Amino acid sequence: MFKLILLIGIILFYTGCIPNTYYSTTDDYATGARWYDRGNYEYAVRYWEPLVLKGDCDAENAMGMAYLLGKGKKQNKDKAVALFKKAANGNQQMAQARLGDLYDPMNEGYLYCKTCEKDIVQSYKWYKLSERYAKYDSEKEYAKKLIKITIKKMTKEQIIEGDKLVQNWKPTPKDCNPRQWW
Repeated sequence: MFKLILLIGIILFYTGCIPNTYYSTTDDYATGARWYDRGNYEYAVRYWEPLVLKGDCDAENAMGMAYLLGKGKKQNKDKAVALFKKAANGNQQMAQARLGDLYDPMNEGYLYCKTCEKDIVQSYKWYKLSERYAKYDSEKEYAKKLIKITIKKMTKEQIIEGDKLVQNWKPTPKDCNPRQWW
């Protein structure tokens, strides 16, 4: 029995600890996330940049944060927004919520960008999409909360316009299948 447990442990260690999780040693995105969480932003972006070039929407979202906050990259809000848009259009839910925050004219969300374009209809659209495609309860609750706040600031025409944008939205160029770790 001991040998079997030892063998399983060795196999898990050499196959990337626990594949498809934050602890995977074979997923460069996960490795970058661990470096980022430890405060070594320069190492994190070294892992994510090649993934961005391959169209990895989780890496696009993470690099968007690096540019927005100036962590691991020189702060560049235009690059941040472009990366968030690319990831969000590929159906990366966190990027969708972040765009909702950035477009919000009242800055009710987690992220704030004084120089970013403000558009309440776009904010509403991205929050609605984030709620629809959220993989985790906390993401869904965050979007629901901000949808309620945003609707109170909108006209009936703006809500109708936003709902049409949500109804007609499709991932482009395709659904990027963001990671689901938990």
